[in-house]
Amino acid sequence: MKPGPRILIVDDDSGVLRALRGLLSDEGFTPVEARSTAEASQLLDAPEGPPAMMLLDLRMPGETGLELLSRLPRPFPAPVVVLSGEASPAEAVQALRLGATDFVEKPPSPERLLTAVRNALALGSLQEERERLLDALARPGHLVGDSPGMASLRQLIARVGPSDTAILITGETGTGKERVARALHLASGRKGRLVAVNCAAIPSTLLESELFGHEKGAFSGALSRRAGRIEQAHGGTLFLDELGDMPLELQAKLLRVLETKEVERLGGSLPVPVDARVVAATHQDLARAVKEGRFRQDLYFRLNVMPLQVPPLRERPEDLLPLARAFAAEFAGPQVPLVLAPGAETSLRAYAWPGNVRELRNLIERLNLLRGEGPLTLGPELVSAPQATAAASRPSMGQKSYREHVEDFERELIRAALQEGESIAGAARLLQVDRGNLYRRIKALGLPVT
Repeated sequence: MKPGPRILIVDDDSGVLRALRGLLSDEGFTPVEARSTAEASQLLDAPEGPPAMMLLDLRMPGETGLELLSRLPRPFPAPVVVLSGEASPAEAVQALRLGATDFVEKPPSPERLLTAVRNALALGSLQEERERLLDALARPGHLVGDSPGMASLRQLIARVGPSDTAILITGETGTGKERVARALHLASGRKGRLVAVNCAAIPSTLLESELFGHEKGAFSGALSRRAGRIEQAHGGTLFLDELGDMPLELQAKLLRVLETKEVERLGGSLPVPVDARVVAATHQDLARAVKEGRFRQDLYFRLNVMPLQVPPLRERPEDLLPLARAFAAEFAGPQVPLVLAPGAETSLRAYAWPGNVRELRNLIERLNLLRGEGPLTLGPELVSAPQATAAASRPSMGQKSYREHVEDFERELIRAALQEGESIAGAARLLQVDRGNLYRRIKALGLPVT
């Protein structure tokens, strides 16, 4: 009989280990035991691979379960269910915030424990499938499109991917910069993970802790040591998306990490060695940002060793249909055909696609939601409608600068979102941005704070 999934039990109590071992064995699982977090770390890094999941006691001598969770890479090597009969509600909440899938009080009832185990195993399977699909889609051969720009990009990825050179990916919003970063990571052959950080989506007050980590007690609410995203990328790739939005003071710290290959956690005094390949991306003109004092020149030169430009969709019209068919297969399945009504291809090519590949993906997703049982049918009116709207709302140039036109548009967009959302929180949800960042933009644009 094929052995069941391996489940790592981490507990210093021999009685608990014996009881859980018997219960899991009776249910067809393969229990593996560790009496400390040090033993657990060795089993998570074992040559045969990590276990399918982990049952982790929070209260143990030496390093606690919370401290182990805080230093594990994200996502965890295996889903974690935490166990404790002594942990406070705050510790349970902290464990869930750190990434545990469930919290079970000791002594657990067999039904409750097995439910938590099966749910964690199901989540692990979903995460593995998601990573497999993302990796398959991101391989250089799966960057959809045969236009000259995409062919050149794939060649560059294959050439520079295996190196440790820092990469700066530039391109308009929605062009697929993260997919290029994932393709670079796969081409690198690194065994670690790709750890992505969106510098624009995390408030500046939290970004430092998110990147560099912190020690226990470094600030209010720091209940345990936590490894930052840079440490989590050890052995893999750190992807810094929207790098142009990183505050200047953090740019200096990031530059030091790149030069020394060491990171210091907030509240810490000892540097931690880090081997992470850095790939950054931005839609901004960083050279201009350097001239305007918004971006450090030394960091720009350090990252811009090998620039990769992702072409906008309007410059690769021959890729429109292959991309549309790829998205149709993603949302509706490969068995559902994508049907183009008369004039649809002409409309696809005539439209400027300001939202680039992301906008096309959203259009196909919307078609799938509305299609019923039939095929995905793309009509010319579905493409020309947003184009007409964009043309009608296009401002006259007048004597305003580019930045002033952008701010005018942003001001009207935020006004509409505030009116519809009825609050800053509601507007942030509609615009899919961080509430703190939106609040700062409202103040900067001179809009009334509601």
